[in-house]
Formats: sequence, C-alpha cells, structure tokens
Amino acid sequence: MPARPALFRRLTAILGALLALASHAAPLEFNLPAHPSAAESLLAFSRQAGVEVLYAYDDLRDVPAAAVVGRFEPEAALQQLLQASGFTARRTLRGKFLVARATPRPGSLGGVILTPAGEPAPSLPVALAGTRHRTHTDGAGAFIFPDLPPGIYRLYTGGPGYRLLEQAGLAVTAGDALVLPPLRLQAATDVTVLDPYVVHERHDRLPIGEGVGAAPRRAAGNLDLPRTTDNALPFTIFSREQIARSGVVQLNEFLQREILESTTTRPPEQDGTASGISAGSSNLRMRGYESDETVVLVNGRRLPETFTRDPGVLGAPDVNLVPLALVQQIEVLPASASALYSGNAVGGVINIVLAPDADGTELRTTYTNALGGFDAPQSSVSLSHGQTLLDGRLRLRFNATHTRTAPPVERDLGYQRARLARTPAAFAPRATPNIVRADPAAPGLFGPGSAGFTSVAPGADGTGGIAAFQGREGRYSTDLFDGPGGLATSLNSRDYLYGREQQRTSWYGSAVYDAFPWLQLGLDATYGRTIVHRGYDIFSGVLDLPAGSPLNPFGQDVAVALHETTPALGQDYNEAQLDSWSLVGGALLKLPAGWRLTLDTQYARNLARYRGLVGVDSDRWQQLVDDGRYQPLRDTQVHGPPPEFYDRALIYYGGPGRFVKLGDYHTLEGAVRLTHEALPLPTGEGTVNLGTDYRLNRLAAYTEEPRYADGTPAAEIVRWSGRTLERMSVFGEIQAPLVPARWLPRAITAVETDSAVRYIISAQSNETSLAPTFGLKVDFRGGLALRGSFTTSNRFPTAVMSRPLAEGGDGGGGSDLISIFDPLRQETYLTAARVAINPDVRPESAATQTAGLVFTRGRTHRFRASLDFADTTKTNEFIMLEPAALLNLESVFPDRVRRDPAGTGRITALLTGAANAARRHSQNWNLAAEYAWPGFAGGRLELRGRWVWFQRYERRLFANSETVDQLRRPDGTAPGLLRHRLTFGAAWSAPAWGFGVDGHYLGARTLPVSERPAQGNSHIKPYWQFDVFAQTDLTRWLPREPEKFRLSAQLRVNNLSGFAFPKYANDISGAGVQAYGDWRGRTYSISLTGNF
Repeated sequence: MPARPALFRRLTAILGALLALASHAAPLEFNLPAHPSAAESLLAFSRQAGVEVLYAYDDLRDVPAAAVVGRFEPEAALQQLLQASGFTARRTLRGKFLVARATPRPGSLGGVILTPAGEPAPSLPVALAGTRHRTHTDGAGAFIFPDLPPGIYRLYTGGPGYRLLEQAGLAVTAGDALVLPPLRLQAATDVTVLDPYVVHERHDRLPIGEGVGAAPRRAAGNLDLPRTTDNALPFTIFSREQIARSGVVQLNEFLQREILESTTTRPPEQDGTASGISAGSSNLRMRGYESDETVVLVNGRRLPETFTRDPGVLGAPDVNLVPLALVQQIEVLPASASALYSGNAVGGVINIVLAPDADGTELRTTYTNALGGFDAPQSSVSLSHGQTLLDGRLRLRFNATHTRTAPPVERDLGYQRARLARTPAAFAPRATPNIVRADPAAPGLFGPGSAGFTSVAPGADGTGGIAAFQGREGRYSTDLFDGPGGLATSLNSRDYLYGREQQRTSWYGSAVYDAFPWLQLGLDATYGRTIVHRGYDIFSGVLDLPAGSPLNPFGQDVAVALHETTPALGQDYNEAQLDSWSLVGGALLKLPAGWRLTLDTQYARNLARYRGLVGVDSDRWQQLVDDGRYQPLRDTQVHGPPPEFYDRALIYYGGPGRFVKLGDYHTLEGAVRLTHEALPLPTGEGTVNLGTDYRLNRLAAYTEEPRYADGTPAAEIVRWSGRTLERMSVFGEIQAPLVPARWLPRAITAVETDSAVRYIISAQSNETSLAPTFGLKVDFRGGLALRGSFTTSNRFPTAVMSRPLAEGGDGGGGSDLISIFDPLRQETYLTAARVAINPDVRPESAATQTAGLVFTRGRTHRFRASLDFADTTKTNEFIMLEPAALLNLESVFPDRVRRDPAGTGRITALLTGAANAARRHSQNWNLAAEYAWPGFAGGRLELRGRWVWFQRYERRLFANSETVDQLRRPDGTAPGLLRHRLTFGAAWSAPAWGFGVDGHYLGARTLPVSERPAQGNSHIKPYWQFDVFAQTDLTRWLPREPEKFRLSAQLRVNNLSGFAFPKYANDISGAGVQAYGDWRGRTYSISLTGNF
C-alpha cells in the first residue's frame, strides 16, 4: 500500500505546529515519562521547553517515545526523546525544531432524462455534486460525462417546473462506462415539495461546486464542505421537506422531536421556571451530553450564545432566531468534532444550512392549537422573495417572519391542583390567606376550645371583623391562588404558565453580486426582536398581625400566610425585550486550477432589556402591617394591595417603569478558507479545505440596580465588569480516496477518507489545544459500505463573562428564586440559587470512536440502512452542578447546599456552578432505515425509522471514587438518560395530495435512589406518541389554474394517541409528570403555503 501523498503530509505537518513563546538554548529541567505516542510526548516537550516543534502528527502518533528526565539542553532532550524511533530533529534557522524521517484511467457516466409524460427532456442541466462536471441533455434527452475519475458520484438534474432529481451512489470504475436506466422527472406541483433547489446553468460566471443536496457555494454562503449521510463520518440530515411536514412554528420544536436526546429537557419557551431573558435552545443535547457540548452553526458559522438568569453566564444559542422558511436542510453529526467545527463539539454538531437563492415569492403561514378544550395558540407568518437582476449578476433575497406563542396554564392542565390534592392541608399560602395563632398555647381563635387556625373567606375585603370568618373555623384554604389576570409566574397559581407568552419578528436580507468572472461578493443581514411576557409576579409571605392592631379581629397575635400580586401594574409589566443583529460579509475568488479562496466575516450582537420586579422587601412589607397600612386578612385574589405596597415594599429593576440592560453580548468572527472540491491527487479526486479563523466574544459591563419606587437602592448596587475572550485556530480537512481505484480488488469500489486537524490558540493557556479527526469508508459492490472514525474535542470551561467588582464571600453571582424538590424533606418549595465561581476548573478532553455499516440498494425500490456504534471517553469532565444534580449529590458537595438549621432544615441557598469530574465513558448504537418507492399507487411511498440505544454510560466523579452506572444505578448527575429512543414514520405523496403518520417511543428512565420514595417506583414509565398529517394542492380548486401560482395546505394532528405523560414526581415544574415535548398534549396544526 503506498504512502500517504506528500502534499497531505506537508499540510498536516504545518497544521500540527505547536506554537510556543520563545526558544531556549540553556539547559532546562525535563520530566517526560516514556509514552506510546511520540506525537503526545512532543506536545509535552514543547510546553516544558517553550520551543516550537514542527512534525507530522499522523506519522508519529503510534511511534513510541523514550523517557527524558533531568536537566538537558532542548536539542539534546529532543534527540533522547526520539532515540530508536526512526525520526530525528534538527533546528531551523529561525530556532524552531523540525522532526522528520528520512493518475488513473477514466470511466464514463451517461443516461437519458425523460419528462413526467415519458418524452425526452432536452436542454436540461445535469451536474455531479461536489465536482466541476456539468453538461446538458441533447435533443433526445441524453447526456454523457466522458472522462470521469473512478469514484462514487451523486447526480442532480432539474429545471423550471420539475422537482430536483437525484441519483446517489453511482460507482464509476476505471475504463468502464456506466449507463443509467432512463430517469423520469417529477412535476414540481407535488405537495410535499417547497422551493426545490434546481441546478441552474451558470455560464462562465462562477462555475464553483454545488453543495450536496443544498445550495451552490457562494460568497457569504455555507462555509462547510458538502455533507451527506453516506460520508465516512456518520451524519444525519433532515430535509426541508421533513421540516415542512412537521407543522411547527419554530425550529427548536422540530429539533426537539428529531434529535432524540433533546426530548427530556425543555427549552425556555416551554419552561415556566425560566427567567424572562433566557432564550437559548438549552434542550439540544446529544448523546447524553449537555447543551453547551453541542455546537450550533448556521451555514457553517457559530450561532451566538444567549443570556441566562445568572449574570455573566452565557447559555445555548437560540435556533428559533432562524426562520423556518429559510432552512434548506439540517446536518447533524453525533460525534466529537473539534477538528471540523472547533469549540465544545463533544456531544456533536448541528449545522443549519440556509436555502439557496431562487426567484419567486413564498407566503407561508402556520397555526397550531390544543385539542384539549382550552386555548394555547402558536402561529407564524413568513414572507420570502428572491429576485435576479443585472442579467443574473445580482441576486437578492428578503424574508420577514412573525411568530407568536401562548402556552397553556395551570387552569388548563391541572397538574398543580393534582399535586395539592395529595398534599395534607397545612399553614401555607394558598388561594386566600391562612391564619394561625402565634402562640400554640393560646386559646382558640374563636374562643376557648375552638380551632387555632382559619382562613379568609373568598371575596372578603378585610373589613367584616370576626363575622367574616363564620363557618371557616378550623378550615384551611387549600386551593391554588387565582389572581386578576390570565398569566402568572408562581407554581401556586391557577394562572401559572407552562412556558411563556412571546412574540418574535425577524427580518433577513441578502445580496450576492458577481463583480467579475473571478470575484463574487456576498452580504447577509438579520435582525430579530423577541418580546417575552411571563405574567404577574406572585409574592408569598408569612406576616405577623399583633393583637393590638386595629386590623386584627381575633384579640391575639396571629400569623398570616398569603400570596400577593400587583394588579395595578398590569399583566404585561414584566417584559423582556431581546434584540439580535447579525451581519455576514464575504468574498469568493476563483483562482487558477480550480482553487477557491473565501474571505468571510460575521458580526453579531445580542441585547437583553428587562422591565420588571426583583421581589418584595419582607421587612418593609411587615412594617406596612405594623403601621396599619396593609390589611392581610382580605382575599388577595380579588382585592389588590394598597398604593403603599407599590411605593414602599416592592423592589424594581432600576426603578418603576424602567427597562434596564441585563446583557449586551458581541461576537466578531473572521475566516479565510482555501478550498478545492476536485483536486487531482495520486489516489484520485479529492476535496481540500484549509484555513484559519478568529473569534472575539465580548460581554459589556452593566449595573445591577434593585430600587424602590422612590429610586432609593433596595440593596447594594452591583457593577458587573465586562470581559473579552479571543480565540483563533488553524485547520485543514481533506476528503480523498485512500488508494487509487485501479489498485482495489473487484469487490471494493472505493476507499474514502476524511482527515482533519485543528490547532486552537487562545490567550488563556488552558484553552490551547490540538484536535485531529480521521474517518474511513470502504464501499463494496452490491451497495454495502463499512465506515469508521476517530474524532476528538477539547472542551473549554464555559467562561464567566462578567464578575461583580465587589464580590461576596463565596464568589457567587446574583441569586434567583427557583422551585426545587427537596429529597431529604420530601417537599417542594422555592429557594435561592446562584452561581459560585470556581477558578480551578480545567478543560476536558474527549475522544469518540465510531464504527458502522451502510447498505444502499435499488433505484425504483430504494432502500438504505445504517448502523453506527459510538464510543466516547472524556477526562477532566466539565460538569455544571445544576439544582437537581446538587440535591442528589448533597453528600458529595455539602458546602453548595445550605440549610437552616444545618443538616435537616429547609434549603436557603444552592450554589450552582462548574466542577471537574474524573471521567465519563459512553457507548451507544444508532440504527437508521429508509425506503422509497416513487411509483407506488401513482405517488411516492416513503418509510423511515431511527433508533438510539445506549449500551453504556458511566461517570466517575473523582479519581478515587466509584464508577457509577448512570443507566442502571444513576446518581442524578446525568439526568434525562433513556436507554431506548425511537422515531419512525410513513408517508405517501402525489401531485394532488398526500398523507403520513409519524411515531415516537421513549423508553423507561431509571431514577436515582433519592427520587424513588416520592415516585413510588424505580423508574419513569415508557411513552408513545403518534402523529398524522395530510397535504393537498389547493391550486386545482381555483376557478382557473394559474401558471405561476401554487397554493398548498397541510393539516397535522400531533399526539393523536392522546397518551398522558408518564409520572415523574420530582419534575422541576412541580407538575409531577415527565413532559416529552409539547405541554399542550394533543394539538392540531394548519399550514398554508403560496408560491408566486
């Protein structure tokens, strides 16, 4: 077998360079043990010596290195390290060290293209994806590519009025002619197709390569290389058609259904406990890892992070900022892949590829609502327009999208009422105030021998004296609070939101201009504003009413537990305004010999403003009672508080009516890429992508100002510093045959590789790293292929982007009230949570190995199946100790769980934040199968299924602690793990109409021991869901069918089966169920799409 091409070896050596600060010739102290990989030893040598070493990582990865211990000059130490390795080192003129050691016969592809009526289709463009090969059909519909290097090709053809026709897996062998059977086009009036990509003739304007299944490569377009499900790396791809069929109004809901690991976690728009400024897609977890271990890209560029409730801590990107109408496909790689995509790609990568430029106008609207007898609508309206000017040299595109969502509330679902029904009546805030005598030894509230507790009658205004309590002796109020509005933030309210009310408007525009035949310029701009409302704040408290108060009819000291709200401020007083801007500029240069140079930059800004209430000052609240200005013995659901409550007790963000800035986040990115999509190599035609990128993140400083209504500070005014982080990297990727096709045995048609390396440089030394990736795929005759990969990722600690200039003793940030279930006390209540800053957190390393097989067969009956195994090992694992995990690990982190009294009392504060675990090891299987029959019953039949099975998932918190099996005996540090997850579907479509069914299965989930008493079981039961949809072309029902207008409709019903969510007693929402997806249960969705 021949050696790897010299060009690739040199490129790998350059990209594997280890940068250091300076070169030292003086003797230094070394401590380098013997290592099985000289590549890793050289990395450690470079760090200890502070010198720069150039070498080919792949050549030295499996070469052993000798030990170097003691004081040596760097050159002598390096020679000792490499002794008996077959390699030597020499110093260059610039003081660096260099470690080194001493075209096939073409085939052809041809065929005939037919119209839907079976007639020849002349003058249609035909292209081979990922190459520069283009041609047109002749008068008989025939085409031929006469001189093709051996390999596997994907063919595209189409034209005005036709659906894009694709033929994949076309194997061209050396010296042979591959003649395809006649290919019949399908009319573009099929209801399942929305804006198909058509291969347009490009003349001499920029004959650059098309992305597979996506758009032509263009300036400011998709930066990533073409990806398919048949790559050496195990990509999963969701098409525009699948997204349209889902009937959703926001992208995150689609991903939550399809990325099976994202189902058990709710994003902010479905989480009533989330803060108003939280907007990230925090549910997008892959392979059991956290959302910040998933890299989210749009056209190959990072989607910026969003804000969280914790000052200075950034959250996951918000995919809902991307309008559904602009999405062409979504590429998902469930593997560690820092070499390809940089950053924290431990769980995997999601690349949202935008649709190509196309002339025409599309108006799309979707409306969904519940079928359970209540109103919780979601809707979206989107207008898109594309136009070509200047004889095709200028292409413009515009999109405007507006979405609005209203979640269900407690009065609709009844989960909290069911919880209270199981809770014994006690002294606690409820619908109306509950009252108890302050001294248990005192007489009853209504005289000797009477009960010592009572409650306020519904509707009472507090002026009726003792008579107002007639019939309520010894009776607690036990119902939920029912305030004046329709929305509220408290779990103890009938108006509690299972999500939040929000509306978003986004604007998108792009321009692509062919300035010269060799230069293309592109510009994309996006702006979006999200308005979030969470309803009324409800404040809970226990107030003392002394016997001598004129407000007290009982003649003795009493305590009053009550809820209070703020009707005078209005339901929408608490409002978050989230603005996001993005500007992408790029230039694409056509260089000689098929090379392309891309210059690209992106600026993005996220700004969060908030108007709302911080809370209530309990001392001032009590003082109002003592002064006789606040009557607690009234029905607070009906009668609002006095003006003094607003003026003296409430604490406002910045002051009444003010919008304050809670976050201002900027990112600036730049990239230079040199690519060749059809580079002739000794082993065959390959794709090369080389480049460098730079990223700057900056969170601006801001001031935390809790103030009373008169403007006086309610607490210390905290000024939070801003922070700027910078990273850059050098990377390279090559996709190429491993050996020439003529050297392969007849049973093997191709051996393809995908190799990449990325060197990341940062001002923080613990973030500098080298990440290689390698994938291999062997194609056999008959449609079978074997593939495997080794991918790595270096995950950086999530940076705390700001700190208070005068920190408290624990170094924590601002606190927030959250709902928890206390496993020690078996109670649900509110407590304070804040982030504790841990400066000793180290970066983690992850490596994923995959092995799988792919089988593709047939043309008329097309079947594809893949089975992939993934094994990931992480060291120094970076974990976020969220409230639920802390409660299960209180014995491990007792200092982070503060109780009063210590040991058994209620929790007064949770110190969340980051820590390092010793190791995590996971193994999972992914099985996918697809079947398509284009000629079934006059339409197209499609069957699909995807199954994820976790075979192993283990975590060790500390080096000397026991390894915990998180699947069989979880400890709560890896919540949401399910051993089995399955999604499947069937659809049939024709030009006039279509229908289909989708299904989801989520297996049983084993619970930690601490959660089992409340659950009454060791696990959460499995869950099934079935959805159906029907589509039709409405154009045919118009009085006269227009030539350039098409109107289609879809009706979808989700959760048709109506199965209730399984019980989960410790769910953070207090609902007592594990909600898999939409809280609304059974829903319907109506979509209308008009194309002009």
